[in-house]
Amino acid sequence: MPRQATKAIGNRYFEARIRAAKYNEKLLTRAGAVEYLPGVTEDSLKKYELDITRPPNIVVALMADAYNEPELRAWYCSQECPLGKDCREIPEMPPERVLIRLQNAKTGVNDVAAALSAILDDGKVDESEAEQLPQLRDELLEVRRRMDEALAVLEKLQREPPAE
Repeated sequence: MPRQATKAIGNRYFEARIRAAKYNEKLLTRAGAVEYLPGVTEDSLKKYELDITRPPNIVVALMADAYNEPELRAWYCSQECPLGKDCREIPEMPPERVLIRLQNAKTGVNDVAAALSAILDDGKVDESEAEQLPQLRDELLEVRRRMDEALAVLEKLQREPPAE
């Protein structure tokens, strides 16, 4: 077994690759990993894993697929991408918990829809109604985060081999 690069420990890309190596031994080495990352060189992967350079978003998408870790996309968007200010990292959690959170989000959508309906009913937004809009936006962002969690679980389940 190859020795682990201690300088890369704590790097999200390195740790995702090592987790994936539990299911695919080729991912234990950078040389093996680049076989699954078209257009990425071993030297580039090393620089990404040692925080020397940031990978482009297309490379992060390739890593997320190759390592079966869809959460890597959301992490990249929330932590590395300058345009990802509204994105949030998707925490690792069991699919059952994600389902419960998604079901609870349905209630949140209905509540926001009812509040917006009341605000827009008369065709104008007064000052007191305008004060409610930031909270409604925050509630919708939370619903979006929960939907992203559910999508990540679905993507992961689609790529995992069926349980025997």
